[in-house]
Order: sequence, then structure tokens, then C-alpha cells
Amino acid sequence: MTDFPIPFHHQLVNFKLPSKLHFGGNIPEGANRFEVDLKSAEGEIFFHFNPRFSENCVVRSSTKDGQQWQAEEREGGMPFAAGKPYLLEMLIEENGISCSVNDNQFCFFKARDNLENLNSVEVLGDVQLNNFNVTSIGFVVIDESAGKVPRETEITGGGGEIPEPTPTQPVAPVPGPQGQLPIPYQGPLDTLLTTNRMRVVGTPHPGAQRFTVNWKSADGETLFHFNTRFDPGKQFALDFLLHGDIIRAREDLHKVVLLDIHGDIALDQVLIA
Repeated sequence: MTDFPIPFHHQLVNFKLPSKLHFGGNIPEGANRFEVDLKSAEGEIFFHFNPRFSENCVVRSSTKDGQQWQAEEREGGMPFAAGKPYLLEMLIEENGISCSVNDNQFCFFKARDNLENLNSVEVLGDVQLNNFNVTSIGFVVIDESAGKVPRETEITGGGGEIPEPTPTQPVAPVPGPQGQLPIPYQGPLDTLLTTNRMRVVGTPHPGAQRFTVNWKSADGETLFHFNTRFDPGKQFALDFLLHGDIIRAREDLHKVVLLDIHGDIALDQVLIA
């Protein structure tokens, strides 16, 4: 396992939205604080993520107008522990940055700048960094035009025509390279209430037990939780439909902004149709 030097600096080359940053390592015993900064080419900090163990909080902020600090956000407590390993993931989208720690949703930081202009990542302070990577999210959106067959467009490229799923006649899973999307997976759901359908396609790992699909609000609340057990090795397709008798909402689904999928699966496709 490679230890990256701290301070750590990484240039974001050909950065596109949405993308996810993955950080993994350990928090040393006696750690006081560390920080992850997402910066523009001009040196402005678009997102400052600063766990402070002495204050038992994670400070989030940004800078403007020549590195002048803006308002802080501190709610949420401390998800890291000194002497313990960690996994920090930042899902970066046009409207903001969603952070999860050890596969648990932690916070959402609303964009204060154009996040497409992110240029670099820095990690400083009392932290060990063993793993870092950047993933371009392969999120699929269906563009429906009147009188036309929906056409699939995907951020990672490719495309093709698929029949539109219906409540009574679900479409068979679309074959493709297994596990082409990362697990845990997070993606935007802001178009869900417009299309009223979501489709998840994948294959359970051998010996798998379960996986979960969560719809979450911007503040991390789970508005819909789907937890299933399955037969390993058999491809599955889930069709979620809003309204009617299939899903009866207990919460205001207009608050749904984030899709979270994790568990023992190879995830092939996520469709909004």
C-alpha cells in the first residue's frame, strides 16, 4: 500500500461534472486536524473540508476575492476517529458537493462557485493518505422527445436506443460490461420527479447477500430505502415508479436530490426515464 506524501497536491486534468473523489487512509493517534481543499486555477478554495478533533466538528467553507474566507458550516459532528482508518468520498455536481465518510452520508455543501472550474486537490495536516483516485460518474439520463423513441446519453460516452419501460411490462436488463459503475455509487436525482421513473441494472457478486438503494435529501436524510436479498450471479433490473400503488411516499419526494447504491453488486446502469 502506497503512502502519499502530506502535504498532498493533485492536479485535476480534464475535470468534468459529475465526478467523485476518493480518499482512503488512517487518522494518526493524537491527530488535531486535517483538511482537504478543492481549488481553482487562481488559488481560490471552492471547498474547504476541515475535520477538527479538538472541536469535535468538521468545518466546511470556501474563499472568494483573493482568498477571503466565507461563511462556515459546522453541523454534523465528527465522523472520523483518531487511530482509525477512513474512507472519504466527495461527489461533485453542478449544484454542490456531497460527502460520505466510511460509506455513510455526512454532509452536502451547496456550490458557491462554478465547480466545473476546479483545478486541483490538496490534503494537509494530521492524516495519512494511502489511496486517492478520481472517478468520472457514468450517470445515464433518458431524453424523451414527443413521438420519438427515448435515446440514451451517458457522460462517459456511448449510447443506444432502448424501449421505454412500463409498469406492466418491464424491459429486460440491458447487457453490458459488468461493474462499469463504481460501488458505492452516488448520483444526482434532480430529474426524478420530472420523469417519474428510475431503473437500476446490475449483477450480484458470487456469494453476495444484499444491496441497498437509497434516495436522499440534500441534508442526508434517507427518504426511500430499498434493501434486497438475491440469488448470486443472476442479473437483475429494478424499475421504480412514482405515483400509483408501487411506491407510496412517506416523505416529500421533492426533496430527493441524491441516489446512493451500495452492497454486493456489480452495477451496470442507472437510468432516469
